[in-house]
Amino acid sequence: MKTNHLFLLLALLLFSCEGERIDYTIIERSIKVSGHISGVRTRATGDSWSEGDAIGIYMVEAGKGLAVESILAQNAKYVTESDGLFYPAAVDYDVKFPLDGSDVDFIAYYPYGTISSNFEYMIDVADQADQSTIDLLYADNARGLNKDSSFVDLTFTHQLSKLLVYLNTTDGSPLRDAAVTVRGVNTKGTFSLVNRTITTSDKGDIAMKMNGDGAVAEAIVLPAETLGGASLEIINGEYGYRYDLGSSSAVTAFEPGYKYTYTIELDTRSPLDVKTEVTDWQDGPSVTVTVEKEFEVYRPVGEGTPENPYTLEDARNIAPVSGVWVEGFIVGYYSGTSVGSFTNDLTDTTKIKMTSMALADSPDETNAAKTFPVSLPSGEIRNNLNLKSHPENLGKAVKIKGKIDSYYGTRGMPDVTSYMFVADH
Repeated sequence: MKTNHLFLLLALLLFSCEGERIDYTIIERSIKVSGHISGVRTRATGDSWSEGDAIGIYMVEAGKGLAVESILAQNAKYVTESDGLFYPAAVDYDVKFPLDGSDVDFIAYYPYGTISSNFEYMIDVADQADQSTIDLLYADNARGLNKDSSFVDLTFTHQLSKLLVYLNTTDGSPLRDAAVTVRGVNTKGTFSLVNRTITTSDKGDIAMKMNGDGAVAEAIVLPAETLGGASLEIINGEYGYRYDLGSSSAVTAFEPGYKYTYTIELDTRSPLDVKTEVTDWQDGPSVTVTVEKEFEVYRPVGEGTPENPYTLEDARNIAPVSGVWVEGFIVGYYSGTSVGSFTNDLTDTTKIKMTSMALADSPDETNAAKTFPVSLPSGEIRNNLNLKSHPENLGKAVKIKGKIDSYYGTRGMPDVTSYMFVADH
């Protein structure tokens, strides 16, 4: 950058020798950026920037919008020390106004990331652990500026939606291991920096972030034109509750930049009810509903550790998880790729499949539906556990470490990393 300035200065001095007046303002024409957040305060740090927050900036020819042919500066990374003033993260990101004084527009977004060739930003809200990294902000208000402009003032608005759930009980009893999950909503998509449209791709569940004593849950979610099929699942102690988000006639969609607050009162009497009051952040309508108890929460017997592994019943009922131990008896293998192909016939070794095996709670289990399929990866694990090479393993108790997830059309362990035989069975 110093070399460029030197050539520019020499050129200016040359022109001055011919009687032209030197315009020193064009020597230092780097943009000065300030930014503030407008609308809903959904960022985890409140309504102000945090140190190190980084935005991406595009400078384009005035009035031409964001397009390949109009770009003058692309995805320049600017960071703040939390005061709302942003500076280039490196020399290469330093954006300068056009030398000829022509007008330009600015488009910016937060948090900084990789932008596709068609100017799309990837959205993934499945992980709510650090909400500041998924709270998508966008600014396109700084227009018609040039080298005489003092500041590039960017006003950022929220492009996603915010959910808050406040929990309490009818009798004032404390909540017990409270957890809230938003089910059946979009978790991934793309945001267009050109026209602000969001294209969704994956539907799934979002475990809301629990705050304080577990009485408040929050999540940043993708906007939705309809809430059909979406629900809130609340767990308190041994019981679970479910509220159908699509059942409300007052709140029928999640709009960009809006915060929706749900106050959930759990009736701890029997039968259990849920009283729900939903209020739109913009003083919107509210609704009160009552729903009945739907299910009891499964509490695992084991802990997933080598010393206290999950039982197979645990494995069938908990959420998918990696790096945990389960224990069971080796009762056979699968000749195909479904649980229905289970067999314990070892008479013809040519038919024994070595890539998987079946576990069960009992060493004598013969019912395929009660088996638990386990993948046997190539190497030591397959060599030592498969029933073709080691028919003596049939009926032995074993602990297996790996990932609990869908496998062979049911709950199983598609990824195994370790094992150990249980000597005392």
